Amino acid sequence: MRNRRLLVVALTLILAFSLVSVVRARKNEKISVWIGWSQLLPVYQEAAADFEAKTGKKVEVLAFPLREFERKLAVSVPAGNAPDIFVTSEYIIPQYIEGGYISLPPRNVSKFISKSFDPNTLKLNTFDGKVYGVPQVGIARILYWNKDLFAKAGLNAPPKDWNELLEYSKKLTTYDKNGEPVRTGISLRKFGGGSGVTEKFQIFLASAGGEILKQTSDGKWRAAYNDETGRETLKLYIDLIHKYKADSFDTKQDSEAFALGHTAMFVREFWPIPYFKENAPDLNYGTALIPGKIEGKSGTVYSSESAFVPKSSKNSKTAWEFIMFFNDDKYIKKMFEEIGWPAPRIDMDFSDVFAREPAYAVANERPEGYKYSTYPPISAADEVWTKFGERLEEAFRDPSLVDNPEGIKKVLDDAAKETNNILKENGLY
Repeated sequence: MRNRRLLVVALTLILAFSLVSVVRARKNEKISVWIGWSQLLPVYQEAAADFEAKTGKKVEVLAFPLREFERKLAVSVPAGNAPDIFVTSEYIIPQYIEGGYISLPPRNVSKFISKSFDPNTLKLNTFDGKVYGVPQVGIARILYWNKDLFAKAGLNAPPKDWNELLEYSKKLTTYDKNGEPVRTGISLRKFGGGSGVTEKFQIFLASAGGEILKQTSDGKWRAAYNDETGRETLKLYIDLIHKYKADSFDTKQDSEAFALGHTAMFVREFWPIPYFKENAPDLNYGTALIPGKIEGKSGTVYSSESAFVPKSSKNSKTAWEFIMFFNDDKYIKKMFEEIGWPAPRIDMDFSDVFAREPAYAVANERPEGYKYSTYPPISAADEVWTKFGERLEEAFRDPSLVDNPEGIKKVLDDAAKETNNILKENGLY
């Protein structure tokens, strides 16, 4: 009898020590997070520090240049060496979902997703009827315009259509004695590699009513940009760069040019707003929706980034716990206001952010008929956008395309053949 009591006591102690060990192990857990945007690192690191203080669980956050980040995912996810969490776009993730590498969220996270996010963002991130990741940002592209330069040119409002865009760009450009632009009226995205060149072209394509790809009745896809909207969009670029010299390859570009007053207009996401606040605090500028080819009918590109947990994660429970922790108002509002990455949340009030920074208010404008062009949820999207971007870069440098509709048509028809071949190779055409 005594031996039996001793055995019970011993087993109880073993169980107690085991439970303590499990609790300690869980508290000492360490998960890894990969992101492809260094500007997001401070917010993620703050959330990681707060999470560790609250739970005792460590979170290591690593940020990589975007293309390197995408290459690292391409190697690590199929090999089972992926981080516990990574944040990426709806046009990058399909290949990993199709490969069976991504976990579905637990029930409590799925409930949070279904009630908290903009329906259009959820639709964009639904694959075979399922949402795998938690949307972190929803990004629309907007027009920035320099109010002081506009006033000097006798202009007091942003362009409402392409005719005004061309007219204003010419008026806002200053030229040297050889007729070359010194300060440009607009800075277009003309080079840079990757899919970004296509995306910026897609913005103006959307504002003309066009798309990069169109889905056919059988659920497949085909190139759609080699139509009138695509030809008009490429003509817009060629006219601005070569015919009117309202943009240039030889001047400063993009956000840096705008901050320095070297260009009067450019198109980007919302991240330049905090960049200007820090680097050009006296810059007098406004934000506006993208002008349409025809006034009253316009659009832009909208994309999202979501947090995913791969099946290879050894600590998936903690990974989902941290994702939910990060979605607290504190970090979401900081990510929006301080970094310019708005979350597509319908359960949060951002009026305080808009009040402190009026330039963000355009994020809330949704005029009737305004078109939101998105990336299709297919595995070949990034390759299509990248290859088309390479052809666009070459076309933008070709002055022979001025007043050359046949030349413009050939550029787009040749590119469309390549796009359709990519779709065929992936069984998507």
